[in-house]
Amino acid sequence: MLVQPIEVSAWRANCYLVWPEEGATECFVVDPGITAQAAVNEVLSSRGLRPVAILATHGHLDHVGDAHLLAAAHEIPVYLTEADQHLLTRPGDGLGPHGNAMMRQLTGGETLPAINDVRDYPESFELLGMTITPFAAPGHTKGSVLLEVTGETGTIVFTGDVLFAGTIGRTDLPGGSMDEMRDSLRRIVERYSPQTPLLPGHGQPTGMEMELASNPYLQPDQL
Repeated sequence: MLVQPIEVSAWRANCYLVWPEEGATECFVVDPGITAQAAVNEVLSSRGLRPVAILATHGHLDHVGDAHLLAAAHEIPVYLTEADQHLLTRPGDGLGPHGNAMMRQLTGGETLPAINDVRDYPESFELLGMTITPFAAPGHTKGSVLLEVTGETGTIVFTGDVLFAGTIGRTDLPGGSMDEMRDSLRRIVERYSPQTPLLPGHGQPTGMEMELASNPYLQPDQL
């Protein structure tokens, strides 16, 4: 399994391209936030890859803002939990009291074009010979998920804005809840071994061993 990170948007979010092996011609895209299209297309072209799907960890603009552009250009589906799907067309609803004003400043309007093929996540599914397993983790948004991707070389977990290196995602935006976040973190600690590599929605890669040792939000007295 190969992963190419691409930093996108003014919020410096991580978009990722994932493909099964060297020489593969198809990939999928994780979290193509606003401004991602040009950078994603550049990597696709340079590596000779064609995307077959977009997978989103949650519905915030910095993670799905260019999903409609890539989905239309490549005629591919977008996977996003139903609870966050409204944010694909009305992203300002997830950005707080000034969200719509921010949208007008960034895009000239309050809505984004509808996507033809939007799918809720099944319990688990196969994509390019890899197994995708979503793990519900509300707290940052109602529909936040971790995405477990398992291939021949092992499993990696895309954590979106739930868990970062040394910290967690904010819970004060619409749909956020610290109580739900704490429950999600407790279940994450129970589910993943220390050897699990983590690729977050912002910042540097990390792993469960590091987070269990140093992330204050994963300590027993916080859970």
